[in-house]
Amino acid sequence: MNVKSKILKTRNLPKDGKKLDSIGTKPYMIICICIVLGFFLLFTRFYLFGIVLVILFLYYLLFVKNVVLIEFYDQYAVFYLNNGNEECFLLFWNDILKWNISESRNDLDELHIVLKNREHVDLKCLGKKKIKRWFSQFVDDEKTKKELHEQHI
Repeated sequence: MNVKSKILKTRNLPKDGKKLDSIGTKPYMIICICIVLGFFLLFTRFYLFGIVLVILFLYYLLFVKNVVLIEFYDQYAVFYLNNGNEECFLLFWNDILKWNISESRNDLDELHIVLKNREHVDLKCLGKKKIKRWFSQFVDDEKTKKELHEQHI
């Protein structure tokens, strides 16, 4: 079976499709919580720790670049490889046969995908909850619809 999912240059990405969500390297919620916590510590006897916390996370918020790792579209997902070659892996939802995520304590989680042509793809990733949500919505829903359709025939 022929699949459309493949590695390609980012400049060759399809222009169609509606962007639904993305995963980046900056955890904005954690950064903001740490800044607020640092401000609260400024008014306690741990004010030095509060100063360090505020300065450190303000620097991270303002000067560290947020790199997009994964983008989710209505027909496909784009995994940016960030290997310096401006390459990405374009994964169409209808090409996926099976998928699962293996958790790692010392490294990034790993997404294991089996395509319909039995090719195995392993991608390191962040944002396990978002990945599960979008993969469950698009991949598992398609399988359910297909199974229901086959039962009625």
